[in-house]
This record gives sequence, structure tokens and C-alpha cells, in this order.
Amino acid sequence: MTNPVNSIMIHYADDVATALVKLNPGDFGRYVLQGEICEVAVADIIPKYHKFALRDIAASEPVHKYGEVIGKAIQPIRKGAHVHVHNIVSPGSGTL
Repeated sequence: MTNPVNSIMIHYADDVATALVKLNPGDFGRYVLQGEICEVAVADIIPKYHKFALRDIAASEPVHKYGEVIGKAIQPIRKGAHVHVHNIVSPGSGTL
């Protein structure tokens, strides 16, 4: 049996997971959380090593990875969507 995990969630409180392979709309991002395999239906093309949302994130809400705030949503981000510079700003940008 092949490994069904194709993504990684770093910290249990993270809002995003990182794809270990390119994911396409309709694919499932699968990651391990507390020993269980979880999955999220992917809504966008997620390039390899890019992030996707594990839950709906409201505009202006902080986005967590590594258990830390990595940015703030500049627009609503739906569960399964690509999370990148087009929809979050980083703490170092001066706009957070």
C-alpha cells in the first residue's frame, strides 16, 4: 500500500498544511494530526511545498503555521484554498 499522506501539518494549532506534491482541485490534502490521517478537499492548484487552508479563514484573521502567526488574511480564504502572498501579508511587511 502506498502512503496516503501527501501534506504536512507542523503544529496541531496550525491553520494551514503544506503540500508535499502538487495538488489539483478535487484532490484531497492528507496529513497526520495526533496520529490520525485527516483530509481536506483541495479547491485550487496547490504547487508542491505551498500551503492550503485547513479551515475557512476570515479577512484580517491571523494565519498560523509552526504554531506561530505567519501572516494575516487580506481577504476571506476558504478551506482547501491556496494560501500565499495573494491572500496573506507577512508580519515583516509592516502592514500586519
